[in-house]
Amino acid sequence: MSINPVVLDKIRCIVVDDEALIRERFRYAFPLEEHGFEIIGEAEDGEEALELCRQLSPDIVITDVVMPRMNGLELTEELRRLMPRVKVIILSSFQEFEFARKAVMLGALGYLLKVTSGYQELLEILIQARSEIEADREKMLLSIEERKHLQDSQPLLRKQLILDIRSGAVQSLSRLNSTCDFVNWHRPEAAFVMGMVSIDRYSALSRTFHPKDLSLFKYVMMRLIEELADGKLCCNVFDWEQQSIGLWIQLSKSCADPEENKLFYENILHHARKYLPFTVSVRISTEHRMEAYPEAWPASFGSAFGELEELKAELFYQGHGGLHVYGAGLFAGQEPLQREQAAARRTYNPVLPELPDSAERLAGWSDPSQLQRLVYDEYIRPVTRMHLRPAELLRWMEELAVRWTTADADSRSRFHSELGGIETIFDAEEFLLRLFLWKQSTSQLSFDQPVQRSEIQKALDYVARHFREPVSVADISEYTAISPNYFSHLFKAQTGINFSDYVTRYRIEKSKQLLRETDKQIGEIAEQVGIPDYKYFARIFRRLVGKTPSQYREEEGFHKGKS
Repeated sequence: MSINPVVLDKIRCIVVDDEALIRERFRYAFPLEEHGFEIIGEAEDGEEALELCRQLSPDIVITDVVMPRMNGLELTEELRRLMPRVKVIILSSFQEFEFARKAVMLGALGYLLKVTSGYQELLEILIQARSEIEADREKMLLSIEERKHLQDSQPLLRKQLILDIRSGAVQSLSRLNSTCDFVNWHRPEAAFVMGMVSIDRYSALSRTFHPKDLSLFKYVMMRLIEELADGKLCCNVFDWEQQSIGLWIQLSKSCADPEENKLFYENILHHARKYLPFTVSVRISTEHRMEAYPEAWPASFGSAFGELEELKAELFYQGHGGLHVYGAGLFAGQEPLQREQAAARRTYNPVLPELPDSAERLAGWSDPSQLQRLVYDEYIRPVTRMHLRPAELLRWMEELAVRWTTADADSRSRFHSELGGIETIFDAEEFLLRLFLWKQSTSQLSFDQPVQRSEIQKALDYVARHFREPVSVADISEYTAISPNYFSHLFKAQTGINFSDYVTRYRIEKSKQLLRETDKQIGEIAEQVGIPDYKYFARIFRRLVGKTPSQYREEEGFHKGKS
């Protein structure tokens, strides 16, 4: 069997250990990204790790044995039950060998000794895990592909039928029934609800998986839904948009138990998390009548799809992986008029609130943690509190990004591309933080040139977040997953400056800001910007600025501003 090299671009790993130093060892001491492994999350115990697995759908979990709340054995057993495709690697000490042996019996791939195992031992077992994951996925994809060939035309016909009903092209019940029979669907009943199952973080997935593989995964999701509904719910499944699967659920006397329906929706969430490398979000409309006369069908379908569209805003603010039922808790037992009034009260605000001027507010904040607070307190929290329509927030963010990147076509293109991947308010917060960090670095560093390579922009962002710490070419080459020599060459070619000089100048620009805006001691400022040797700091400052830190403060800074 030949392995499909497109299936796996990066193997996604989670490290679980109650010791921070052990977790940091995996993230920073081992160049895992060079071999296609990525640490996507960390957890301190099994319970936290299990929740992280539900959210991130990793390929490999590297876990300690002895931990509070849920230990490594319990975590291994739970993962085998809930997410059997995830490979588990056990970390143990000599005293815990018996635990490690038991973990292997429970399904763990193998174990590493915490203290004595080095990078080579870790890499060998990771490569073994990768081989098994690739074989599992290829087997699954081949099986999916064989089944898919048999039903290639059916999804298009089903989607077209929904479009025809919405447009009024279907004008008789007999034609509708015969078409449903032809595409192997349940015939319409007197009432229905519409649903939408959306693949979460689709934009990020599309950078990891080939389009063909994404298509196959989506097909698996559709088949899972049909199998979950079989015999319990009259559910017609259809392919809708690129990342969405539609549900046309008939509410017959035999398929109208509300509790059974809710369990069905929750099972969709559970099975996606268990068997596929992504989570999904489910949106469900209220009940609508399927009138006897075809002229009324477009209005009923239009109303149902309108409710699903409104639920996008709820999904945006509540996040991925959940069930969103239109009017849940609001409309139960209400007459149609009361239901319309309640729906009107929950409508999302189309008017953008008056937000602080971004450029002005940016000038007063000097480190990433402060910028993160700024983004949340003054931008994210206000729009969340007033339930702003997501499209309005995205429009404002796009205008801000375009205005700031007018002179930098490459950065403008990059931020425009990132906007397309924003699906929740949490994505919006991360985007604004990246934009603010970029703006801060470009506005402060006159020598910083527009860059064309994403690896170099990634390096600039890393310096903006970690300039207080020791930052070397080795650190940054590991972070960007390219060799030190090639990184140094590429950085100089893209920016016109050596990387170490860039870091030094960045720190000096930060110190100038602190000298202007605070009354901190100069030695304290030197430490805060990552140059703890005061004499070296003063010498570098004078060489780059043309005056001593004290002279600069007297002419430009804090005390002058107070006088």
